[in-house]
Amino acid sequence: MKDKELKEYDEETLKHLKEIILEIFKDFVKICEKYDLEYFATGGTAIGALRHNGFIPWDDDIDVNMLREDYNKFMEVAPKEMGDKYIFMDASTQENYPLMFAKMVKRGTRFVEADYEQVSYPLGIFIDIFPYDKTPEDNVARKKIIKKTWNIARWHVLTLIPNPNLPEGMNPVLKKLVSVAMRVIHAGLKLFHVTSKKTYKKYLDYATNCPEKDSDLYIDYSYITCENLMIRKHEAWPLIDVPFEDTTVKVVKNYDSFLRKEYGDYMQLPPEEQRHNHLASFIDFGEE
Repeated sequence: MKDKELKEYDEETLKHLKEIILEIFKDFVKICEKYDLEYFATGGTAIGALRHNGFIPWDDDIDVNMLREDYNKFMEVAPKEMGDKYIFMDASTQENYPLMFAKMVKRGTRFVEADYEQVSYPLGIFIDIFPYDKTPEDNVARKKIIKKTWNIARWHVLTLIPNPNLPEGMNPVLKKLVSVAMRVIHAGLKLFHVTSKKTYKKYLDYATNCPEKDSDLYIDYSYITCENLMIRKHEAWPLIDVPFEDTTVKVVKNYDSFLRKEYGDYMQLPPEEQRHNHLASFIDFGEE
């Protein structure tokens, strides 16, 4: 199946997409096991494992988290292990990459989401890999870092994209004003030579330098409601295995408290109107 322009997934396309994503995940795990690196599932991947023993039926991605030390090691060794099969992308490896987490992308495929049609980095079928950083126990100190990293991440996007997609349903007048403002900011960043390389370095300066060195609290600063998915390592470890399709995924030991704060009663199916996925505007499976 090749070159599909989509408005919604048909059953065959979604099934094939899941097969490839699961293949990517299994290769991710192989690298982790070889180098003794730990990961844990998050979001719909964790919920799917716990509620469905696999993908959520309408879902189309896999999300995993790694503590920063393991994340850095993975990004170092993975290209040597499987660089012929995958592209391992984050803002340190791809100059035009707008996100603060990594993607493991299967070479030869294309997966284009509307939000990223303006970018010029390789868009293929992928799994997401989110780094978790140590964060202060002190609430005030933590919120200051969250605010700084979130703002810097927005500047980072605007160094690369002059007019990022805005939320649907936004007031048309406000949307026009924000769009103009973003173009002006983009031009200003270019004028003053503020590059994505500089903004990513500044992001890491804040995200990876927790002022409380003995803190046991970890966070994904790239996530919009990141405090809802914080973990305490002594409560989350040891990680446990949960069935997922024909394999298993790791989840944190205290998965219920981890997921419930963000997703509520995650074991109940949401209403049909809330069953969203990452619908692509274009897919190429890279096959004859």
